[in-house]
Amino acid sequence: MNRRRPKRISSEQMSLQCEAFNAAHPVGSTIRVWPGERRGDPVEVEVRYPAQVLSGHTPVVYVTGGHGCIALTHVEGQAHR
Repeated sequence: MNRRRPKRISSEQMSLQCEAFNAAHPVGSTIRVWPGERRGDPVEVEVRYPAQVLSGHTPVVYVTGGHGCIALTHVEGQAHR
């Protein structure tokens, strides 16, 4: 299996991604995500808390539906790095 290694982005770039996401998808918005691998159809969830950088390494958004937080790369319409 040939997997691409994710590109490293700066903490500033991750923060900017979160800010842009939060401006477009306020708390309560419905979004579509892949809670696991980006395979099959994404599921609909609601934004529970604004996006933030998790532990300094991954921009995530907290969602409803028992999924906890989802990497922004796993939100439909967001860049897949």
